[in-house]
Amino acid sequence: MSNILDPEVSRALSHVFDPCSIGANTPLSVIDMGLVLGWSVEGSHLDVRLCVTSPCCTMAPNIARAAESALLQVPGVETVEVAIDPAVRWTPARMSEEGRSRLAHRREESIHLGDIKPQQWRAAQGRAQ
Repeated sequence: MSNILDPEVSRALSHVFDPCSIGANTPLSVIDMGLVLGWSVEGSHLDVRLCVTSPCCTMAPNIARAAESALLQVPGVETVEVAIDPAVRWTPARMSEEGRSRLAHRREESIHLGDIKPQQWRAAQGRAQ
């Protein structure tokens, strides 16, 4: 990936967000989520490989379209092909340190909202019997 366009490609992909992270109220880019497997540039054509967090991800086409749209804004890039590699098994270890930190912080915040406690349902289950 040592190409003159690398910083611009990385910057463009840092503005493409994982839809599930948005739904979880912790928007993380495909870079921070570790969904970018790599890219290559040949002339003005850019090939990008992504993975998704689950083989059942229904948002994969939307992520690919968003990446393509963002990458077409990079000066010098005229065509883009974004491929989702279904063979790659994503794990949280693929996430950037910043992404893991933001997600952990958001989880901590959500636990304290409304004084919700993990497995709170167990106490309610005991009272119902």
